[in-house]
Amino acid sequence: MKKIIGIFSVVIFIGIAYLAIEGRNILEVRTEIDISARPSKVWEIITDIDSWQEWSPIINASQGVSSLGSKLSITMMSKEKGKDGPTYTPIITKLDEPNYFHWRAHMLAEFIFTNDKIFKLEKTSTGTKVIHIETFKGLVTPLFRGQMDTGVAPMLNLMNKALKDLAEK
Repeated sequence: MKKIIGIFSVVIFIGIAYLAIEGRNILEVRTEIDISARPSKVWEIITDIDSWQEWSPIINASQGVSSLGSKLSITMMSKEKGKDGPTYTPIITKLDEPNYFHWRAHMLAEFIFTNDKIFKLEKTSTGTKVIHIETFKGLVTPLFRGQMDTGVAPMLNLMNKALKDLAEK
């Protein structure tokens, strides 16, 4: 029995060590879209957090004020129609009007799971290029890497398209 407990303990230790090492690596999902609207208009939409659920197909509820250090509440859509997905309470870590918006959310503690959302707005000759990035880091990130690799970009692209449609009205 001691031998089984010893082997089990070693396997658990190796597993946690692996997750700790791999979890330090940042997984970045990056999308881009060109919008035929000036950066200030796109910025207005992005920073009106209370309205996100009205136009974004991936957000069920959103509340908060776009100011540095402000805590937001974001409830994602569930895969089941009409149901709420996870709720996050990110904190805005950087704002540079009308070019850069960045928030950070974490689960329990930052070393367990951290999610950053970044919008970079670049003025173009036809309007605005939006670079929409989400990063993931932490102990549990390797466990969900496959789902994030395949699931996050399509969600960001849905949000990007809705942002484009609203800004170009």
